[in-house]
Amino acid sequence: MTGTYSQVLGSTASIETRAHEMLDVLAGRAPSSASAICLWDPIARRHVTVANHGYPEPVMTHLNTWFISHDPLFDSMRRRDSGALRWRDFPDYRSTYSVTGVFTPAGFDEGLSARLVTADGTYAGTIHVNCDDPRYPTDDDVVEINALRRQMAEQLDFCLRPRMVAELLAPGAQAWAVDDAGSAHLLRLGDEFDAALEETLIAEIARAVHGLGAHLRPEATRWHDGSSWLYVRHISTPARYRGDSLNGLMLVRRAELPCGITARELDVLTLAAYGLTNNQIAARLFISARTAGHHVENAAVKLGATNRASCVSSAMSWGLVSGRVLADPNVAETRRPA
Repeated sequence: MTGTYSQVLGSTASIETRAHEMLDVLAGRAPSSASAICLWDPIARRHVTVANHGYPEPVMTHLNTWFISHDPLFDSMRRRDSGALRWRDFPDYRSTYSVTGVFTPAGFDEGLSARLVTADGTYAGTIHVNCDDPRYPTDDDVVEINALRRQMAEQLDFCLRPRMVAELLAPGAQAWAVDDAGSAHLLRLGDEFDAALEETLIAEIARAVHGLGAHLRPEATRWHDGSSWLYVRHISTPARYRGDSLNGLMLVRRAELPCGITARELDVLTLAAYGLTNNQIAARLFISARTAGHHVENAAVKLGATNRASCVSSAMSWGLVSGRVLADPNVAETRRPA
């Protein structure tokens, strides 16, 4: 692999920028009329174009939909786990719908596609190259793309960076990706767990922070799975390309409530953080206002706080926010920022 390719693949730029730069470098070595890199998003379960140099939109739509599901050339690559294939490498390909109904009307007379697969077998997406001259892509062009496709897959793997973030911040935690609809998708099981968290629980956790538009947007919440307490850290993620479905990460580990805080004190602290008065807290938890006040006072002593405001601040820094309270639609009617 040349130094120029190495620089592009090793860059810290966005996925879109690296994909465009990769096509620029490739165009200087393998002449083409159009080229594109499409990313497989396993969360949204769709292909997304991250770099398109010269393809009309109808062709890109075809490449990301019908082509992936029905084209015999692509199906052959998938079944045989082969490298790049050109039209002329596949018997009778010029008579298929892709050529007669899509590529030829768009002005192309030859083409190549390759699946991008990582060393561990993770499918990351596709690269496409089409030409208006049937002499191209050449045999050397095929060798060039095959030499690059694994490294490209490693860099464009949708889940690579989320997994790296999870490993850096919480090596033993169970890691979940949360999409823009508030649904969670398992990235890593985590050393502390024998199995993934129960589906309804993880869905509730994801919705509570990402799906409900919570006012506080806490960095961490506490949940109980029926046997132990869970500490859930929430990390928002910026969009890496247009149409990115990843909204954030959830890193889950087992951890008892700190400083001797009780479950009831956790609930009271969460409502206090929303600015609810003792009377409002009492109404929500079906306790007296005096009892609510006592819970706040007891929590303040345990957290070493001198007043209600510093108590709430300390609770937030410890991640002492009840996920169940966040998820309660009745609480949502009265909660407001502190």
